[in-house]
Amino acid sequence: MSDKTNSNKFPKRGADASATASGKDSGITVDAGPYEAKVVGFVKGSRMGELRVTIPDWPGDDQIPEDGIRVSYASPFYGTTFGADTQLSPNTPVTSGQSYGMWFVPPDIGNTVLVFFCAGDLNRGYWFACVYDSPSHHMVPAIGRNIGGSNNVNNPSDAVGARLANNSNVPVQEYDTNDKSSYNADGLVNTKRFPHEWQTSVLINQGLDRDKIRGAISSSSMRESPSNVYGISTPGAKGTKAQQSASNADAVFFRKGGHSFVMDDGDADGNDQLIRLRTTGGHQILMNDTEHVLYIASDTGAHWMEFSKNGAINVYATNGIHMRAEGPIDMHSDASVNIQGASVNIVSYGGKGLAAVGGGISLKSEGGISMSAVTAFSVKTNAAASISAMGILSLRGGYSADLSSYGKTSVIGSMLLLNSGPAFPPLPALPPALGTHQDTDNDGNNWIINQGALQSICSLVPAHEPWVDPDTGERPTPSAASLAASIVSGAL
Repeated sequence: MSDKTNSNKFPKRGADASATASGKDSGITVDAGPYEAKVVGFVKGSRMGELRVTIPDWPGDDQIPEDGIRVSYASPFYGTTFGADTQLSPNTPVTSGQSYGMWFVPPDIGNTVLVFFCAGDLNRGYWFACVYDSPSHHMVPAIGRNIGGSNNVNNPSDAVGARLANNSNVPVQEYDTNDKSSYNADGLVNTKRFPHEWQTSVLINQGLDRDKIRGAISSSSMRESPSNVYGISTPGAKGTKAQQSASNADAVFFRKGGHSFVMDDGDADGNDQLIRLRTTGGHQILMNDTEHVLYIASDTGAHWMEFSKNGAINVYATNGIHMRAEGPIDMHSDASVNIQGASVNIVSYGGKGLAAVGGGISLKSEGGISMSAVTAFSVKTNAAASISAMGILSLRGGYSADLSSYGKTSVIGSMLLLNSGPAFPPLPALPPALGTHQDTDNDGNNWIINQGALQSICSLVPAHEPWVDPDTGERPTPSAASLAASIVSGAL
């Protein structure tokens, strides 16, 4: 540090009362740097990302504030429209100004940043980069599974451990840097790490704790060297609102895990070539080139949609799928269209504008049309009704048959046969043939796959995650029994 004067002059950072950039000259001159600095605190009132830091390379000096040197945030990109802070334009909704740019949350206390001082002025210090000063960056940019495999995961707490399955695939935290046994010849690959219990619970609730594709991925900056993983993750909210350190209210030991954006070029075997955007709570958009999967899911796991590698689009929702279009909704299949529900209602009630006039339902088949009911069957119209056949038309009642009208009733034919003798009752209609499918139930701790628990005429029925074949770990495929059921029921 060079010659210093006027050591008590430390004006407020940022713009002064006149909204200009004046008042930044402290009168203390130092070497400009850059320097490595330790974060010791924050300047909360300014809301400008300012830190208080100490610089180990500087000797002790009574002219430096005891609570650290105040340095501003130098963002890689930031700007405002003309007039935002200059007061050179009238203050109107158009000219008052807008801001834009890149903002990253200041690092936690104890981290190392790079700082410099413009023109050597102590009061014009800026932090502009964060230093990886420890190999504790497994969780960057995704809170992924342990790169050393599931055998290298420490036991979680009893509350989380009771919810894990034998094949659970959990996201893990960093190792204890004070544990000298962590530093081994394999470059920390096989170092044991504890599960990130908050994020592990999120995956369990979603049914993705056993899924290496849609759950905890391998994308870590420590997976290989040099890394094939790119991305960014936020710190995440504090795990508790209470003070986590008795000596420093701003110190944080545990966070819930942040939002992450990952671009992974894949490991040495080509696995996990993907882009994934995931929130702290578990909302995610996954584009996986290795598995040829596009997957969108909610934080609760109550709804998901997947474009699968076999060309199918699978959709699941716990509380209904609702669609509306002011134009037409078209569905076409070159194979079968299967619809099953506890109650199926199809109503034509017109629409908006000209579409409100008329309306109607048309059923047409180049083959046959079969309609049957186990109980009552009713056809009713407020206008005319017509049933015609180019071949034989048969109307039959198993016990009685009535033909009546409030006006004229006509029975016309080249020959009329009336037979009052007994007739054989028709065979009862067979119920639709059903195939069996797997479903997913929650036992209070985790989601359990129940094979054959769901019956449907549909060839494939998505379920809550984990919706995978227990034997292969892959998505279920239409079974022969399901296809046969569709054919027997007339759906194919």
